[in-house]
Amino acid sequence: MAIGRSADDLKNMDQLPAKSDVREFRAYLDANEYTEQALKARIGTALPPRADNDQRLAYVSREATPQNALVRLFLLGASLDQSTASEVLSASFIELCMGMGLVDASQGRLHANVVIVGIEDLLFVSDAFRMLGGDQATDFVLPASTHSANYLRRLTMRPELGSMLDLGCGCGIHALFAARHSGKVIATDISPAATRYTTFNAWLNDIDNVECIVGDMFEPVAGQTFDLIVTNPPFVLGPDNSFVYRDSQLELDELCRQLVSNAPDFLNINGHLQMLCETVEFEGDSWHERMNSWFAGTQCDAWILHSPPLHPLHYVSQRAADLSGGDLQEVTRFDHWVDYFETRNIIAIHPVMVAMRRRDGNNWLHVHDMSGDVDKEAGEAVSKSIAACDLLERCSDDDVLLGTTFAISSDIALEQKFLRQDGLWQPQSSVISMMSGLPMDAEVDMPILAFLNQIDGKKSLRMALQAFSAAVGADISKLTADLLPIVRLFIGRGFLESAERPE
Repeated sequence: MAIGRSADDLKNMDQLPAKSDVREFRAYLDANEYTEQALKARIGTALPPRADNDQRLAYVSREATPQNALVRLFLLGASLDQSTASEVLSASFIELCMGMGLVDASQGRLHANVVIVGIEDLLFVSDAFRMLGGDQATDFVLPASTHSANYLRRLTMRPELGSMLDLGCGCGIHALFAARHSGKVIATDISPAATRYTTFNAWLNDIDNVECIVGDMFEPVAGQTFDLIVTNPPFVLGPDNSFVYRDSQLELDELCRQLVSNAPDFLNINGHLQMLCETVEFEGDSWHERMNSWFAGTQCDAWILHSPPLHPLHYVSQRAADLSGGDLQEVTRFDHWVDYFETRNIIAIHPVMVAMRRRDGNNWLHVHDMSGDVDKEAGEAVSKSIAACDLLERCSDDDVLLGTTFAISSDIALEQKFLRQDGLWQPQSSVISMMSGLPMDAEVDMPILAFLNQIDGKKSLRMALQAFSAAVGADISKLTADLLPIVRLFIGRGFLESAERPE
């Protein structure tokens, strides 16, 4: 059996194996149903377990089969008795893994040096979780299963593109998904290990239109422009900058501000940047005004998906819990981290997804506050939200708004709650919400629902208001003044769409 490269080589993916070996490795995984769909069907998940919650997965994978051996090695991070592994896994496969450095042997047991996560039809190899506490943790390449990576993946718009840039590629999740709808993809990262993992994963998934380049920020692509830039930068806010994968070398959210400032030079006209970041709110300063200052002069529209802000104490608690390995939890003390925010007069941290679009003309900025998480594909919903903001801008004048014909989105649903009172069922609340894409909802009363019945995709808004006014006997001027803000709110949330074909 080949001894292969050492585990230390794989901690930083110091060398790439032959492409043919990577393809052979994938063929064996496919033959033994190591895919997201098959793993979910067999063991209930395709994600690595938390360190404190792996007993169930160990139990359901206890039978000595090729599939369970792969799960234990590459998903659970457990070791296998070498003789047992040899009974269920082919000798050529074990030799292949050893030769590529994906697995090593010690004291009669096999250990995986990587974790392999399946997402849809793609597989992603990255540093194993157990290595986070090791000597190379500062250059750790996160698995594709992290919440932030998949949150951004679900929000990414996916039209057919000529070119895409994955800035700070990590293990390549955004580059590989974009490769399916882009002519050319460039993946960059300051970490050489990250670009090697992305190259490995492109080979693993038989993807040939991804080019990986090592470098900081936009330096590796100087002079080039793209239809889409996706970036999940190291945005964790705190006093420590030890870890490449999460910490910025710049103060607070300055890295994300610089990305916003520099991105337009690398975008084609009508090209987009999508970025996850966390921004701070200073005591006495408006968060919205601070965001406006970021985008002023960029010649870009900006649509910001805003999650509920966190108090610094809650933020530090959450981020401290994100770290794995006892040694790392002491890198930045809790009190030191909280003091870092207090001395800078920071009262809140705002998680956001920024979507910028380079466009000539009068640019706009809209913020959408979202209360829930995104657990399904929502790229099309992001595109529709940007289109809704364009519609709002075109209808900023009341006369233009009143002359526009609207239709109710086919993606919304109405949920009503009734209570029993005086022997009758009385309506207590009505909520309309989107059934697909982004979680958006609004509580409405019965008069609003009655007004919406006039929106039929044929009448202009002015005609719909006139018909409603006649039906309820209300003054048309007051009715118009009361309902136009609600109409604009519903347009922004996607409940109302223009029924007119764009010219």
